[in-house]
Amino acid sequence: MLKLVVSDLDGTLLNPKHRLTAKTIATVQSLVKSGVPFMLATGRHYQDVYLLAKQLQVPMYLITSNGARVHKACGTLLYEDHIPEPLVAKVLALSAGFDIHRNLYQQDLWLVEEPHPELLALHAESGFKYQQTDFGRLALQLIDKIYFTADHAVLVPLEQQLRAQLGSQLMITFTSPEYLEVMNAGVSKGHALAKLLALKGINPADVMVLGDGMNDKEMLALVGHPVMMDNAVPVVKALLPNAPIARSNAEDGVACYLTDYFNL
Repeated sequence: MLKLVVSDLDGTLLNPKHRLTAKTIATVQSLVKSGVPFMLATGRHYQDVYLLAKQLQVPMYLITSNGARVHKACGTLLYEDHIPEPLVAKVLALSAGFDIHRNLYQQDLWLVEEPHPELLALHAESGFKYQQTDFGRLALQLIDKIYFTADHAVLVPLEQQLRAQLGSQLMITFTSPEYLEVMNAGVSKGHALAKLLALKGINPADVMVLGDGMNDKEMLALVGHPVMMDNAVPVVKALLPNAPIARSNAEDGVACYLTDYFNL
């Protein structure tokens, strides 16, 4: 029997409007009531995820910032991996000439240089909001994640520059075509999950992971029961061609898969 279910958020547990449906909430509660723990692993900020997780009304560990932070169910920080200050400075310098929106996760803060109403709307369900600041005057310590939003064609040259100059020192990944994210080297959802499983004494073979994006690939490859969303990006599906496919997040895919698999 599986001992843990881990789900991504955007594109997986959340519907296309970035909300938890009543069916999803009820299914997760039934799963936990049946004796199978549930947890979230996401690129989102902890403060954002915490507010969303409260809607599920079940105790759970949280992997956030693509694995840069792990919190216990009680909210205690268990693990954190910051980007070294000199590398933050280099990333900001390299990205300064691009027509992109730049975001920093610094401890409990989401920091931006300029407003982005559409981006803020994606977090309306939790109520988590950014703070506008001058990156040039910011102390660059305790940065968990840097991410950029723009059209994919604009982000690709930036990704190439970052990889060419800092690829051996940082984790650089697209989470979707419009989101390019940067963490410290070695940081990933998979790495954070592996550390947590070792701490809890759970064999990865006894874990189910559901995901859809490039930032899910390490944790999908880690476990014994990876599940791809039907809406997963093709390159992720190609990495694990034999993994079962859940319905899309627009069809309550996680809820449907868990209901069928665990007979909820």
